[in-house]
Amino acid sequence: MTPLVDEFEDALQTVARVITNARLHERLLRSAGVRIDRAGATLLHKLMAGGDSLRITDLAELLGVDAPTVTRKVQQLEREEMIVRRIDPTDRRAVRVCLTPSGRQTIDRIRRAKRAWLENMLNVWSDEDLAMLAALLGRFADGLEHDVDGERG
Repeated sequence: MTPLVDEFEDALQTVARVITNARLHERLLRSAGVRIDRAGATLLHKLMAGGDSLRITDLAELLGVDAPTVTRKVQQLEREEMIVRRIDPTDRRAVRVCLTPSGRQTIDRIRRAKRAWLENMLNVWSDEDLAMLAALLGRFADGLEHDVDGERG
């Protein structure tokens, strides 16, 4: 099994390198017709995935950075009217970061550009191969998440 694991690891490294490539990010943003940096796009994506409203400390944990870093990015995105800060109704001392319609539209445009890119990449694959890839990759992703979440608990 070791040679197969080595082959898988090599492929996974390539996928991770390409998916996080700055040139790809810039190309997708141009395709989406939006002007936002990678950190801002990532923050908007995490916010949307988190239900459009999260505390700064929760965003920092999701992004793997400290709260002051998130606060600076939040301030920038606030100036660009992509997010707003609101008092947390359950704890008036806390602040929640919320997507604005403009922020939601921006992340939707980026997601559509990513989907179009993926569809173009995968249009030569058969439906059967795509179904197998999706099932196996989903299974692998679930295992990764379970392993990492198990380490936290």
